[in-house]
Amino acid sequence: MLYITGITGHSGRWFLKRLEREGYDGKLRCVMRENKSAAPEKYEIFENCKLDVEFVVGSLDDEAFLLHSLKGVRTILHIAGINLSPGIVKAAVLNKVDWVILVHTTGRFSKYKSASQEYIQIEDAILYLCREDQQGLRQLNYTILRPTMIYGSSKDKNMYRLVDYLNRHRLFPLFGNGGNLMQPVHARDLGNAYYDVMIHKDTTLNQSYNLSGAKPITYLKIIQTIRSLLGSKTAIVKLPISLSILAAKVYNSLFKNAVITVEQVMRMQEDKAFSHEAASRDFGYAPLRFEDGIKEEVEEYLSGVRIDFSDVRYR
Repeated sequence: MLYITGITGHSGRWFLKRLEREGYDGKLRCVMRENKSAAPEKYEIFENCKLDVEFVVGSLDDEAFLLHSLKGVRTILHIAGINLSPGIVKAAVLNKVDWVILVHTTGRFSKYKSASQEYIQIEDAILYLCREDQQGLRQLNYTILRPTMIYGSSKDKNMYRLVDYLNRHRLFPLFGNGGNLMQPVHARDLGNAYYDVMIHKDTTLNQSYNLSGAKPITYLKIIQTIRSLLGSKTAIVKLPISLSILAAKVYNSLFKNAVITVEQVMRMQEDKAFSHEAASRDFGYAPLRFEDGIKEEVEEYLSGVRIDFSDVRYR
């Protein structure tokens, strides 16, 4: 029994497609949120699905629900968020689950404490729960996967928002010179990685991997690439970082629910490039170039798909 959280999310959908393509014949137990109005089997991604899927409806922060829904499970793929990982791991240990695959974030490597400290504490606690006992037997096997910024379709609230902005505005304010490196990863590459981790259990067990895009690219190059694909004439206005920080301070003092903080402006100058060499070596991870992946996303945007970003805040 494979237990999956976040299956209807961005990368979860690609994972489901990969399972179908490979003719996966194991049993799947998918967790669905209580506030979803439609019956789980009515979701578009399960239409005509030939996999052996069952659904459990509940909240992943409900200890009783986790303990009950994990009965009979051997492997967990947890995509739904790092903050839910501790509860899932505790319930997995109590249910004697064999292996938990956790999709976390490279945000744990940020030099800014508010962006990384919580993630580090969570992962340290998980490794403690998965430790070996005095007889050398492991309580729970784990694999931690750490994607960079995820993009790839209208379900992406990072690059898709940038695409939307560059299409609708004449000016784009750039904090700093845009030379900071990024390495966005396509959701399809993540979905494939989850499957490849599972079938290479002999090498991926009790390991951690960064899952990044093919190569680092500057933030300025990302903007220029998207602008070119859109055929946009949006002017890029570079703002000195000192002025950007001052503007953020003033903005935060004037607006109670500011969508961007001073620290977030500073984090935009931080390189977010991470090697995926270990993932390539251990399970053949080979991600798309950003230029190829973002082309698909821009084409989807131009086809008429739109998202209302009014309630979306920077992270």
